[in-house]
Amino acid sequence: MKNGDLLRLLAAHRDSNARLMARARTLSPEEVDASTDPQVLRIRRMALAVRGEVCRMRGFVRLAPLGDRVLWGRISPHHDVGFEVADFFARRFPGKMIVLGDKKRSWSSLYAGGDILHEVGGVLSTTLAEISRIVDLRFEGGEEGREVSEEKGGEERDEKEVEPQHIGAEEGAGTAAADLWSVYYLSQDVPRRAGGRRYGGRISRRALRSTGLDAEKEGGSARLQDFT
Repeated sequence: MKNGDLLRLLAAHRDSNARLMARARTLSPEEVDASTDPQVLRIRRMALAVRGEVCRMRGFVRLAPLGDRVLWGRISPHHDVGFEVADFFARRFPGKMIVLGDKKRSWSSLYAGGDILHEVGGVLSTTLAEISRIVDLRFEGGEEGREVSEEKGGEERDEKEVEPQHIGAEEGAGTAAADLWSVYYLSQDVPRRAGGRRYGGRISRRALRSTGLDAEKEGGSARLQDFT
């Protein structure tokens, strides 16, 4: 593990401190990989724990569109990896603002002109409502969205009712892209086999909770072959 990567990952760990950071700066990649020193082993375990959480977040987070300029999703990381995940998607979707967070905090990243802009916010729903007002978008979970809904005679919807769609799907339920994603997603739940484990059985419950992913667990879920 390169020293720069080690320091970045270690700094993001919730139990990191100045003493461990100072020791990590003196280590070579070979020492990190091969040392049996207890403190070095602890540093390596902490860095690997952070890197593992970043990988889980990138793989499990589901992004939903907020208009045509913003993609948002729910994550509740154990370590300080919000921008590690948000920056990854910001580079994948240049020009779109990526907003990730939960009921306590949020992280916003925007990749434009070769640079990434960062912003730390509070509650995710509040951050989305503020963005909606700034860029004149409609978000039904925010105050402005409720006013628009009332003017049109619609019913109020709470933010938790807004279900993230696949990032390639168009806005609005019932589209062909959204339906296709639903079929694929449901197909990933493999029925229980004798003496075996279901698809995703090795994913920890904490990892599922931290990404806000509600996994399909019913053994009778649809499969791809049912639609061919």
